[in-house]
Amino acid sequence: MFDSSPLLRQRFQALRSTAELFSLRHVKQSHQSLSVRRNVAEPPFFSQDEGAMLTVRVNGVEAYAATADLSQAGLQRALEQAEALARRIKASSLLDLSGQAAPSGRHDHVSPNFEQSLPNLADCLDLLAAESASVPRDERLVDWQASLGFNV
Repeated sequence: MFDSSPLLRQRFQALRSTAELFSLRHVKQSHQSLSVRRNVAEPPFFSQDEGAMLTVRVNGVEAYAATADLSQAGLQRALEQAEALARRIKASSLLDLSGQAAPSGRHDHVSPNFEQSLPNLADCLDLLAAESASVPRDERLVDWQASLGFNV
């Protein structure tokens, strides 16, 4: 099963905090989208997103901060921002989580069929071209598009 990188784990363990507890959620996602617009294939679009969300509990209040900077300094900065936020919202907090047990588990999530390969690019474009070509001819239709998107 998927596991975070040893470097990220090492950086998490090196973080310094005065919070009662803190945790890190690491997310890494790639996106690919294909589109045929008005029967013309558009260039494929690819993107990758990676970041971390640090959650803290300070004086019974939980808050979080997120960052795309996974360096030691970036993670520490996000942790400090979450701590500062928890302190600022203490006066207006509706819940006091001081008596709640800290979550003790670790969880990795991998989307279903993660190991399954993506469909062939040519097959996807053929499908989109067929869908685009099936749009009825009507002068009132000036724009149409068929698209597929994959997140992994």
